[in-house]
Amino acid sequence: MPQLLEAQRQYQQTEEDALLMRFRARARLGRAVVRQVEQGDSLEDIGRSLGKTAEQARRYRQAYKDWLRDHPGESLD
Repeated sequence: MPQLLEAQRQYQQTEEDALLMRFRARARLGRAVVRQVEQGDSLEDIGRSLGKTAEQARRYRQAYKDWLRDHPGESLD
């Protein structure tokens, strides 16, 4: 039974790690969107470049803002 419980713990930890990796990557993409907007590109142009909609580009941007709010001082790099 201990091996079973340890395997389950490792599995759950892996799921948590994967979610954090995905959240960080989405926030990095959002940071890139913010930088492109600062350079004068529209969300429509950014979305088109990504093969997405302007709304999806806005969501990426929001993911970055959420990261900054939820992880103050923590680097995305």
